[in-house]
Amino acid sequence: MPWSFEAAKREAGLIFAEAKEGTDRCPEPMRSVLRELIEQCDPSGREGGSNYMTYLLPLWYGEKAGIPAALSRDFAVGSVYMMLHYFLLDDVMDGEETKLGPKVALAAGQLLHTLFVERYGRHFHGEAGLWDYYRDYTEQWSSAVSQEGIRQAEPEDAAGLALKSAPVKIGAAAVWLAAGRPERIPAAERAVDLALASLQLADDWADWQEDLAAGEERSNAFLTLARRELGLPKELTLTEKLVRRAIFHYDALERLGELIQAHRNSLSLLGEAPSGLTGFQHAVLSGIEADARSTQQTASELAVQGGFSHFVSNIPK
Repeated sequence: MPWSFEAAKREAGLIFAEAKEGTDRCPEPMRSVLRELIEQCDPSGREGGSNYMTYLLPLWYGEKAGIPAALSRDFAVGSVYMMLHYFLLDDVMDGEETKLGPKVALAAGQLLHTLFVERYGRHFHGEAGLWDYYRDYTEQWSSAVSQEGIRQAEPEDAAGLALKSAPVKIGAAAVWLAAGRPERIPAAERAVDLALASLQLADDWADWQEDLAAGEERSNAFLTLARRELGLPKELTLTEKLVRRAIFHYDALERLGELIQAHRNSLSLLGEAPSGLTGFQHAVLSGIEADARSTQQTASELAVQGGFSHFVSNIPK
């Protein structure tokens, strides 16, 4: 299944519709809460991007492994529940204001986790080993989120960048276990880590202003990269003006693109990744490259007009 946003949207619509139906046995008012959450994250009826990888991963690997499409879809629906569970946990841990409030968010998250376990558990029992993998991925996630803001995000550490999204890998592990090919799981994990690292770098680029304003520089790998490109000592404060200088004068965004390109090269060398995964990773890379071209064009136009120095000098500190 070659990657395209149109095909991904269509497939996502079917998966999210089934995920919504899967809440039927939940009691009210939580059933309505879950349904609204699922509808809000369904990318099929709205513009804009989505983390398609989170829930399409079982379909991509299922096609490569040759397991029944209905089984891959079950894993994909379960991954929707898992994705929303971790989204809610992250929001509560970050202290973000949501209309649900922390109590309802945590209650909804627990129900979603139960739905995830039930959906995957239809095809696996304790002896199958799936839950050993899930425990490992959860441990990776917990280690990463507990250290967020304490350790500096490292843009060149692909495996480290992927840790916060480690539970996503359960979709690939489940497919290879169902296919009776557990020896293929380590290569799948490496491939997924590379794609997750690319996505994290792109997200950090998109969020750098918000993270910088919130005092969360250490959690943002792009800001680490900007500081490094500037040669700014750790005792000096990184400001928005300095970050823009890193972008326009020191090619920090181009450097980010080089890191994501390196992930693509590594994916190609693995030779194990399905076309959906490599296509999604390439779409992430293309987005960063487009932003870099736009940045270069802005700098060139301002330079021709004689306004570039004025532009950089008048960025708020």
